[in-house]
Amino acid sequence: MPGNEDVVRIMCPNLGCQRVLAVPSAARGKVVRCRGCGSNIRIPAVRGEGGAAPGAAGNPQNPQQKKPAA
Repeated sequence: MPGNEDVVRIMCPNLGCQRVLAVPSAARGKVVRCRGCGSNIRIPAVRGEGGAAPGAAGNPQNPQQKKPAA
């Protein structure tokens, strides 16, 4: 479908709401307000070809955190 690349879908982190929001990709890296509960939500920044942007969730700060095999 044309235009799907222009939308970011994210779930509201408020446990009482959890509404799925569809925001324009131009909102990446910005804060938006959930229309359901009014919570402020930071939209993740654009991911480059090299992986996630610095400081983004899912970017491991310490790759040595895995438990050693017993």
